[in-house]
Amino acid sequence: MKPRGEQIRNNRYPHTPGHRRGAPETSRLAAESMASSAKTIRAKVLAVVASSGAAGVIGDDVANALDLHVTQVRSRLSELVAGKKVADSKKRRKGASGRSGCVWVLPEFAPADNDNDTQDDAA
Repeated sequence: MKPRGEQIRNNRYPHTPGHRRGAPETSRLAAESMASSAKTIRAKVLAVVASSGAAGVIGDDVANALDLHVTQVRSRLSELVAGKKVADSKKRRKGASGRSGCVWVLPEFAPADNDNDTQDDAA
């Protein structure tokens, strides 16, 4: 059995789906409804990011690869970023909406500097 402190930590974001303080009740209910499947989806999302190497992926790419809705993927990406398992490459690519999306990579492929400059890749 895990020590009590570790159990409590693993029952909090980013280890489990979260919601913002003061968010509507539906947000809390949605997070609770994903609790049982989030760990599995998170692992699959991480595998897709890892398989993309330095080229990285946007949320739409991951959603297509896993046949999931992009909102499920973006939430898991947020958890992975919070857990320092995925990083912002500082590049952007256009997604299905036509808007630029963050290109996610494993931390070893992320730029060393943490400035906010980004660059758009050709779509």
